[in-house]
Amino acid sequence: MTRYAGCVGLALAGVLLACGNKTPVRPPELVQPNPATSLEARSAKEGVVLTWRRPNEYSGGGKMNDLGGFEIERASGEGAGDYAQIGRIDLDDQTRFRPQRDMAWTDTTAVPGGQYRYRVVAFTLDGYESAPAGPATVVFDPSKAPPTPAGEGSKH
Repeated sequence: MTRYAGCVGLALAGVLLACGNKTPVRPPELVQPNPATSLEARSAKEGVVLTWRRPNEYSGGGKMNDLGGFEIERASGEGAGDYAQIGRIDLDDQTRFRPQRDMAWTDTTAVPGGQYRYRVVAFTLDGYESAPAGPATVVFDPSKAPPTPAGEGSKH
């Protein structure tokens, strides 16, 4: 029985040593996505169009492959008012790994003449969030939207 107990103890020790994550634990501040860059807001006929470049690295410098998407936030007026989430983009596997980094989203709830501030927060699949990108400010005026390029828009 002593030999059996010794074998079981040795086997148990081997299993315990073989289990678990062998990489060092990284603090949350190193696995947050970097913020989006180049956030811009412009008037269009259908609403306020936001454009930005998505991050491809964590704040700790490593290449990011688990970007989950973006939360779009808006505040109204000139003051330091509170931002509220008005939209969300969830990335699927096809868009998560595409080389194209430019993103766009349209706020179709903007009211002509309204002054808005927008920011974008990137998040990973496991819930880590970036610092907000922005703000991008615009006074929504669909009459000053650039004309639709030839070949785009409604089809007859």
